[in-house]
Amino acid sequence: MEISKKAIIVEDNLILSVLYQNYLNQKVYKTLGEVRDGESAVGLVKKYSPDIVIMDIMLEGSIDGVEAAERIRAFSEVPILFITGNSDYRYKQRVAAIPNSGFMVKPISEDKLSIAVDEMLEPA
Repeated sequence: MEISKKAIIVEDNLILSVLYQNYLNQKVYKTLGEVRDGESAVGLVKKYSPDIVIMDIMLEGSIDGVEAAERIRAFSEVPILFITGNSDYRYKQRVAAIPNSGFMVKPISEDKLSIAVDEMLEPA
């Protein structure tokens, strides 16, 4: 089966990162990298121009996922799907200000991730 799309996973929980990678591989996605901090995420997006980024909000390092996404928006319109364990209104507001992004609350199922990714990549 030929790889059709490229993804970057930004998640500080290794188990969840592997789980998301497995979900995406079943959808014929190539995972270009799995990173745990926002700074590395910005660098990988700049280097590889993925089709989608799966982004946790609470990350290792000095910037969170929303700030990483803001930095990514300076050079890319790649769809960013935020998956977080925190559904606090403040986070939802910050994510809503990021163009071409989606928001999901953990835990998520393979089906929910699959549907969300498909919706993010639908042509406008």
